[in-house]
Amino acid sequence: MNKEPEKIFVELIKTSLNLPDNYGYDSQGNEIPCVTIKSQNIKLYNTEHLQITVGTLSSNVFANRTEYFIKYIEGVPHYYERNMINDQRVMQIDVYSRNNEARQRFWEIQACLNNTLSIQLQDQYQFRISKISNSFNLSGLEGGSDINRYSIRFNCLTWFEKETEVDYYSTFRTTAQDAFSDSSIFANITILPDTTIGA
Repeated sequence: MNKEPEKIFVELIKTSLNLPDNYGYDSQGNEIPCVTIKSQNIKLYNTEHLQITVGTLSSNVFANRTEYFIKYIEGVPHYYERNMINDQRVMQIDVYSRNNEARQRFWEIQACLNNTLSIQLQDQYQFRISKISNSFNLSGLEGGSDINRYSIRFNCLTWFEKETEVDYYSTFRTTAQDAFSDSSIFANITILPDTTIGA
């Protein structure tokens, strides 16, 4: 994947629910977010309207592979390794509002996980979202602040890869054959027949 899954879900939710980029700015100049990635240093609950955060709850790696390949740059071979990870993630989307929007619209987020835009994004970035999700009513956890809050969890299959140039084994400067050349950096040792090595 060449894009973080959290950013894909922010795009999916914002577009599917027809939400703005933000609700403007408060008196201190802080952005009032609408749909954002969780755990960023952004203040919430500063509007009556719907606010949504997206985050990864856990990750279970089920494939971890490394492969090697060659790229020729101006006729010179360069050796690379490609690290690849496949994992199953538990994603969590939290829906908040001081008014009734969170209660009235949280189901729309569950529905958009399987809409046409979702399928297009899954094909574009080659990952998969589970059609089945669980939701929890967490309203009241904020005490007297009177926040409507719903938490939605679901699985998705993701993959990542990284390419790094490496010194492949066949590019080591010294080989075993070099020990027999006149310019060898190793000492030439001759072991005579019937020689006992060790005690």
